[in-house]
Amino acid sequence: MSNDKKTIGVVAAYEPVLAKLISAGHFGSELEAAKFAMAFAISKGEPVGHAEGAATKWNVGTVDGDASLRAVIESLYPETTEPYRLVEYLINEGLRLLDSSDGLPPDVAGVLFSSQPAQEAHA
Repeated sequence: MSNDKKTIGVVAAYEPVLAKLISAGHFGSELEAAKFAMAFAISKGEPVGHAEGAATKWNVGTVDGDASLRAVIESLYPETTEPYRLVEYLINEGLRLLDSSDGLPPDVAGVLFSSQPAQEAHA
């Protein structure tokens, strides 16, 4: 029996970062912003980990209705046995990385159009 997550959440410390992404008009929903944060974390080469203390926000079926996200995570991180637990971790790590700590919304355009190439998550 799998111990993988059935719900995905955000750690309280990163809720303000998620809220800033939405209030700045960068994304239409918290889930869109969360998936962007996850992709950012992956592009920065974040390893496998676990988010501690994440509150429930979305059901896995809402986050990944067709299981395509699961397939991507399993492809990028073949060592993981709990892909949705990793999705939660990557969302939170992405929000941490995006946090400017200056009260301003994260610089989404700067992330998207940075001249520095993304790191490979796993060679």
